[in-house]
Amino acid sequence: MGEWYVLVEENEGWSDSNWRLKDKVHVEGGREQALARAEELSLSYREGLYRAEEYGHLVFRTSETSWLLELTRESWPSDRDEPYTRTEYARLTVAELVASKERPPAERPASKKGVLRRALGRD
Repeated sequence: MGEWYVLVEENEGWSDSNWRLKDKVHVEGGREQALARAEELSLSYREGLYRAEEYGHLVFRTSETSWLLELTRESWPSDRDEPYTRTEYARLTVAELVASKERPPAERPASKKGVLRRALGRD
């Protein structure tokens, strides 16, 4: 194995425990190249954000191989008396692939020939 990746997780919904793996960014080279790519992504990450240019961001390095991103956007809807702040989070983690197993192909289910006949008591 020995392949290196930057794993990108996004927090979905209103729960702190609702993280989803959004992307696996394969990095050519070794650990140092993966760390550099993760740091670069941490400063430029705006994946899937509506009007991404309007977001501010905080980048926290939480360990040698992990970053937490806080992405915020403020708007002032016409029907409100105060601005609304939307906050989203993403995590970036450098990881080495250490094991891999291909999934087995799906098999076509057995034919249900005669189901109607059995239901009508004719089989």
